[in-house]
Amino acid sequence: MLMDQLKEMANFTNHEKDIASYVLDHLEEIPQLTSDELAKLSFTSKATVIRLCQKLDLSGYQEFKLKLVAEVNQEERINRLLANEPITDQSTPNDIMKTLPFLYDKSITNTRLTINENTMNRINNRLKTMDEIHLYGTGISYMLAQSAAYKFSTLGVPCSSFESINGHVLAARKKERIVVFLISFTGANKTIHQIAQYLKEATDYYIVGIMGPHSQGIEKWCDEIIEIPNRDSLLSLDVIHSFSSANYVLDIIFGMLLAERYENHVLSSVEMLNHQSLLLDKLDN
Repeated sequence: MLMDQLKEMANFTNHEKDIASYVLDHLEEIPQLTSDELAKLSFTSKATVIRLCQKLDLSGYQEFKLKLVAEVNQEERINRLLANEPITDQSTPNDIMKTLPFLYDKSITNTRLTINENTMNRINNRLKTMDEIHLYGTGISYMLAQSAAYKFSTLGVPCSSFESINGHVLAARKKERIVVFLISFTGANKTIHQIAQYLKEATDYYIVGIMGPHSQGIEKWCDEIIEIPNRDSLLSLDVIHSFSSANYVLDIIFGMLLAERYENHVLSSVEMLNHQSLLLDKLDN
Protein backbone atom coordinates (compact mmCIF):
# COMPACT_ATOMS: atom_id res chain seq x y z
CA MET A 1 0.00 0.00 0.00
CA LEU A 2 1.12 3.56 -0.73
CA MET A 3 1.02 4.74 2.88
CA ASP A 4 3.07 1.74 3.98
CA GLN A 5 5.68 2.60 1.36
CA LEU A 6 5.79 6.20 2.57
CA LYS A 7 6.25 5.05 6.16
CA GLU A 8 8.98 2.54 5.31
CA MET A 9 10.88 5.03 3.08
CA ALA A 10 12.84 2.13 1.58
CA ASN A 11 15.56 3.39 -0.81
CA PHE A 12 14.34 6.97 -0.45
CA THR A 13 16.85 9.82 -0.76
CA ASN A 14 16.97 12.36 2.05
CA HIS A 15 14.84 14.82 0.05
CA GLU A 16 12.32 12.06 -0.80
CA LYS A 17 12.14 11.23 2.90
CA ASP A 18 11.36 14.91 3.58
CA ILE A 19 8.43 14.71 1.13
CA ALA A 20 7.15 11.44 2.60
CA SER A 21 7.32 12.83 6.14
CA TYR A 22 5.43 15.95 5.13
CA VAL A 23 2.74 13.95 3.34
CA LEU A 24 2.21 11.63 6.34
CA ASP A 25 1.99 14.60 8.72
CA HIS A 26 -0.45 16.53 6.51
CA LEU A 27 -2.67 13.91 4.89
CA GLU A 28 -5.71 16.20 4.89
CA GLU A 29 -3.88 18.92 2.93
CA ILE A 30 -2.38 16.83 0.12
CA PRO A 31 -5.49 16.58 -2.13
CA GLN A 32 -5.53 20.39 -2.42
CA LEU A 33 -1.80 20.82 -3.10
CA THR A 34 -0.10 20.97 -6.47
CA SER A 35 3.28 19.32 -6.97
CA ASP A 36 4.92 22.76 -6.82
CA GLU A 37 3.20 23.57 -3.54
CA LEU A 38 4.17 20.22 -2.01
CA ALA A 39 7.77 20.79 -3.09
CA LYS A 40 7.90 24.23 -1.44
CA LEU A 41 6.24 23.07 1.77
CA SER A 42 8.63 20.12 2.09
CA PHE A 43 11.65 22.27 1.12
CA THR A 44 12.40 20.12 -1.90
CA SER A 45 11.78 20.51 -5.64
CA LYS A 46 9.02 19.61 -8.08
CA ALA A 47 11.45 17.26 -9.85
CA THR A 48 12.02 15.40 -6.57
CA VAL A 49 8.25 15.06 -6.06
CA ILE A 50 7.89 13.55 -9.54
CA ARG A 51 10.84 11.21 -9.02
CA LEU A 52 9.32 9.98 -5.76
CA CYS A 53 6.00 9.25 -7.53
CA GLN A 54 7.85 7.25 -10.18
CA LYS A 55 9.80 5.38 -7.51
CA LEU A 56 6.44 4.38 -6.05
CA ASP A 57 5.45 2.91 -9.47
CA LEU A 58 2.97 5.72 -10.16
CA SER A 59 2.55 7.61 -13.40
CA GLY A 60 2.78 11.00 -11.73
CA TYR A 61 1.67 13.28 -8.94
CA GLN A 62 -2.01 13.15 -9.91
CA GLU A 63 -2.15 9.36 -9.54
CA PHE A 64 -0.21 9.73 -6.28
CA LYS A 65 -2.94 12.00 -4.89
CA LEU A 66 -5.80 9.79 -6.06
CA LYS A 67 -4.27 6.67 -4.54
CA LEU A 68 -3.44 8.45 -1.31
CA VAL A 69 -7.00 9.79 -0.93
CA ALA A 70 -8.45 6.31 -1.57
CA GLU A 71 -6.22 4.77 1.11
CA VAL A 72 -6.98 7.52 3.64
CA ASN A 73 -10.71 7.08 3.08
CA GLN A 74 -10.39 3.32 3.50
CA GLU A 75 -8.39 3.71 6.70
CA GLU A 76 -10.98 6.11 8.10
CA ARG A 77 -13.75 3.63 7.25
CA ILE A 78 -11.87 0.82 8.97
CA ASN A 79 -11.33 2.98 12.05
CA ARG A 80 -15.05 3.82 12.16
CA LEU A 81 -15.96 0.15 11.91
CA LEU A 82 -13.50 -0.83 14.62
CA ALA A 83 -14.81 1.94 16.87
CA ASN A 84 -18.28 0.36 16.66
CA GLU A 85 -17.12 -3.20 17.37
CA PRO A 86 -18.64 -4.40 20.66
CA ILE A 87 -15.86 -6.95 21.19
CA THR A 88 -12.21 -5.84 21.13
CA ASP A 89 -8.86 -7.08 22.36
CA GLN A 90 -9.72 -5.48 25.70
CA SER A 91 -12.94 -7.46 26.19
CA THR A 92 -13.03 -9.86 29.12
CA PRO A 93 -15.10 -13.07 29.16
CA ASN A 94 -17.58 -11.27 31.40
CA ASP A 95 -17.81 -8.38 28.91
CA ILE A 96 -18.53 -10.83 26.10
CA MET A 97 -21.21 -12.66 28.11
CA LYS A 98 -22.94 -9.32 28.68
CA THR A 99 -22.50 -8.16 25.08
CA LEU A 100 -23.85 -11.18 23.18
CA PRO A 101 -27.47 -10.97 24.45
CA PHE A 102 -27.47 -7.35 23.28
CA LEU A 103 -26.24 -8.44 19.83
CA TYR A 104 -28.90 -11.16 19.60
CA ASP A 105 -31.64 -8.76 20.65
CA LYS A 106 -30.51 -6.11 18.17
CA SER A 107 -30.37 -8.62 15.32
CA ILE A 108 -33.83 -9.97 16.03
CA THR A 109 -35.36 -6.53 16.57
CA ASN A 110 -33.91 -5.17 13.31
CA THR A 111 -35.15 -8.23 11.45
CA ARG A 112 -38.64 -7.97 12.96
CA LEU A 113 -38.86 -4.34 11.85
CA THR A 114 -37.76 -5.32 8.32
CA ILE A 115 -40.19 -8.20 7.80
CA ASN A 116 -43.31 -7.41 5.77
CA GLU A 117 -46.46 -8.84 7.38
CA ASN A 118 -48.21 -9.32 4.04
CA THR A 119 -45.25 -11.34 2.79
CA MET A 120 -45.43 -13.62 5.81
CA ASN A 121 -49.20 -14.05 5.38
CA ARG A 122 -48.74 -15.11 1.75
CA ILE A 123 -46.04 -17.59 2.75
CA ASN A 124 -48.25 -18.92 5.54
CA ASN A 125 -51.14 -19.48 3.12
CA ARG A 126 -48.85 -21.40 0.76
CA LEU A 127 -47.50 -23.54 3.62
CA LYS A 128 -51.06 -24.68 4.37
CA THR A 129 -51.30 -26.42 1.00
CA MET A 130 -47.73 -27.65 0.51
CA ASP A 131 -46.60 -31.29 0.51
CA GLU A 132 -42.98 -30.74 1.50
CA ILE A 133 -40.36 -28.12 2.38
CA HIS A 134 -36.89 -27.86 0.86
CA LEU A 135 -34.14 -25.62 2.25
CA TYR A 136 -30.98 -24.60 0.39
CA GLY A 137 -27.84 -22.98 1.75
CA THR A 138 -24.06 -23.05 1.44
CA GLY A 139 -21.45 -23.14 4.17
CA ILE A 140 -22.83 -21.94 7.48
CA SER A 141 -26.21 -21.16 5.90
CA TYR A 142 -26.44 -24.85 4.93
CA MET A 143 -25.90 -25.76 8.58
CA LEU A 144 -28.79 -23.43 9.41
CA ALA A 145 -30.89 -25.13 6.71
CA GLN A 146 -30.13 -28.52 8.24
CA SER A 147 -31.14 -27.28 11.69
CA ALA A 148 -34.40 -25.85 10.36
CA ALA A 149 -35.17 -29.07 8.47
CA TYR A 150 -34.79 -31.02 11.72
CA LYS A 151 -37.07 -28.63 13.61
CA PHE A 152 -39.73 -28.69 10.89
CA SER A 153 -39.64 -32.49 10.79
CA THR A 154 -40.51 -32.65 14.52
CA LEU A 155 -43.91 -31.29 13.48
CA GLY A 156 -44.39 -34.13 11.01
CA VAL A 157 -43.56 -31.91 8.04
CA PRO A 158 -41.60 -33.68 5.27
CA CYS A 159 -38.49 -31.56 4.94
CA SER A 160 -35.02 -31.80 3.39
CA SER A 161 -31.96 -29.57 3.20
CA PHE A 162 -29.58 -29.26 0.24
CA GLU A 163 -26.33 -27.57 -0.79
CA SER A 164 -26.79 -28.09 -4.52
CA ILE A 165 -29.24 -29.04 -7.26
CA ASN A 166 -30.12 -32.64 -8.10
CA GLY A 167 -31.52 -32.26 -11.60
CA HIS A 168 -32.89 -35.81 -11.91
CA VAL A 169 -34.89 -35.57 -8.68
CA LEU A 170 -36.25 -32.15 -9.54
CA ALA A 171 -37.27 -33.26 -13.02
CA ALA A 172 -39.20 -36.18 -11.53
CA ARG A 173 -40.90 -34.00 -8.89
CA LYS A 174 -41.26 -30.68 -10.70
CA LYS A 175 -45.07 -30.57 -10.36
CA GLU A 176 -45.23 -31.35 -6.64
CA ARG A 177 -46.39 -28.74 -4.15
CA ILE A 178 -43.04 -27.91 -2.57
CA VAL A 179 -42.09 -24.71 -0.75
CA VAL A 180 -38.40 -23.84 -1.05
CA PHE A 181 -36.42 -21.58 1.27
CA LEU A 182 -33.12 -20.23 -0.06
CA ILE A 183 -30.75 -18.82 2.57
CA SER A 184 -27.96 -16.33 1.86
CA PHE A 185 -26.59 -14.08 4.61
CA THR A 186 -25.42 -11.49 2.10
CA GLY A 187 -27.98 -12.09 -0.64
CA ALA A 188 -25.17 -12.11 -3.19
CA ASN A 189 -24.16 -15.79 -3.04
CA LYS A 190 -23.72 -16.90 -6.68
CA THR A 191 -24.54 -20.53 -5.96
CA ILE A 192 -27.85 -19.57 -4.34
CA HIS A 193 -28.64 -17.29 -7.31
CA GLN A 194 -28.01 -20.18 -9.70
CA ILE A 195 -30.16 -22.52 -7.61
CA ALA A 196 -32.98 -19.97 -7.57
CA GLN A 197 -32.87 -19.59 -11.35
CA TYR A 198 -32.83 -23.35 -11.91
CA LEU A 199 -35.77 -23.94 -9.56
CA LYS A 200 -37.79 -21.14 -11.12
CA GLU A 201 -37.22 -22.32 -14.69
CA ALA A 202 -37.32 -26.09 -14.13
CA THR A 203 -40.02 -26.55 -11.46
CA ASP A 204 -43.35 -25.23 -10.24
CA TYR A 205 -42.09 -24.78 -6.68
CA TYR A 206 -42.92 -21.80 -4.49
CA ILE A 207 -39.57 -20.12 -3.84
CA VAL A 208 -38.84 -17.92 -0.82
CA GLY A 209 -35.49 -16.14 -0.45
CA ILE A 210 -34.22 -15.40 3.05
CA MET A 211 -31.63 -12.89 1.92
CA GLY A 212 -29.21 -10.23 3.09
CA PRO A 213 -29.47 -6.71 1.66
CA HIS A 214 -27.36 -7.41 -1.46
CA SER A 215 -29.94 -9.60 -3.18
CA GLN A 216 -30.42 -7.53 -6.32
CA GLY A 217 -31.07 -9.80 -9.27
CA ILE A 218 -32.44 -12.81 -7.39
CA GLU A 219 -35.90 -11.29 -6.93
CA LYS A 220 -36.99 -12.40 -10.41
CA TRP A 221 -36.33 -16.03 -9.46
CA CYS A 222 -38.18 -15.89 -6.12
CA ASP A 223 -41.89 -15.64 -5.33
CA GLU A 224 -41.11 -13.89 -2.05
CA ILE A 225 -38.07 -12.24 -0.45
CA ILE A 226 -37.60 -11.94 3.31
CA GLU A 227 -34.73 -9.53 3.91
CA ILE A 228 -32.40 -10.06 6.85
CA PRO A 229 -30.19 -7.14 7.95
CA ASN A 230 -26.48 -7.62 7.37
CA ARG A 231 -24.35 -5.65 9.83
CA ASP A 232 -21.49 -3.64 8.30
CA SER A 233 -18.74 -5.25 10.34
CA LEU A 234 -15.02 -5.49 9.75
CA LEU A 235 -14.67 -8.52 12.00
CA SER A 236 -16.62 -11.78 12.13
CA LEU A 237 -19.52 -10.43 14.18
CA ASP A 238 -21.61 -10.03 11.03
CA VAL A 239 -21.91 -13.84 11.09
CA ILE A 240 -23.58 -13.63 14.51
CA HIS A 241 -26.02 -10.98 13.29
CA SER A 242 -26.85 -12.75 10.04
CA PHE A 243 -27.17 -16.17 11.66
CA SER A 244 -29.41 -14.81 14.42
CA SER A 245 -31.57 -12.94 11.91
CA ALA A 246 -32.00 -15.89 9.55
CA ASN A 247 -32.63 -18.27 12.44
CA TYR A 248 -35.31 -15.91 13.76
CA VAL A 249 -37.06 -15.93 10.36
CA LEU A 250 -36.94 -19.72 10.21
CA ASP A 251 -38.33 -19.94 13.74
CA ILE A 252 -41.23 -17.75 12.62
CA ILE A 253 -41.85 -20.28 9.85
CA PHE A 254 -41.65 -23.04 12.48
CA GLY A 255 -44.19 -21.17 14.61
CA MET A 256 -46.59 -20.83 11.69
CA LEU A 257 -46.30 -24.53 10.94
CA LEU A 258 -46.87 -25.35 14.60
CA ALA A 259 -49.97 -23.15 14.79
CA GLU A 260 -51.44 -24.88 11.72
CA ARG A 261 -50.71 -28.35 13.10
CA TYR A 262 -51.24 -27.61 16.79
CA GLU A 263 -53.79 -30.30 17.65
CA ASN A 264 -51.95 -33.03 15.77
CA HIS A 265 -48.69 -31.97 17.38
CA VAL A 266 -50.21 -32.13 20.86
CA LEU A 267 -51.46 -35.65 20.16
CA SER A 268 -48.11 -36.80 18.82
CA SER A 269 -46.33 -35.25 21.81
CA VAL A 270 -48.60 -37.14 24.21
CA GLU A 271 -47.96 -40.31 22.24
CA MET A 272 -44.24 -39.72 22.52
CA LEU A 273 -44.52 -39.31 26.31
CA ASN A 274 -46.30 -42.67 26.54
CA HIS A 275 -43.19 -44.31 25.12
CA GLN A 276 -40.57 -42.01 26.58
CA SER A 277 -39.17 -44.73 28.82
CA LEU A 278 -38.04 -46.60 25.72
CA LEU A 279 -35.93 -43.61 24.67
CA LEU A 280 -34.16 -43.09 27.98
CA ASP A 281 -31.08 -44.95 29.11
CA LYS A 282 -31.63 -46.19 32.61
CA LEU A 283 -28.79 -47.06 34.92
CA ASP A 284 -28.95 -50.48 36.51
CA ASN A 285 -28.97 -50.27 40.30
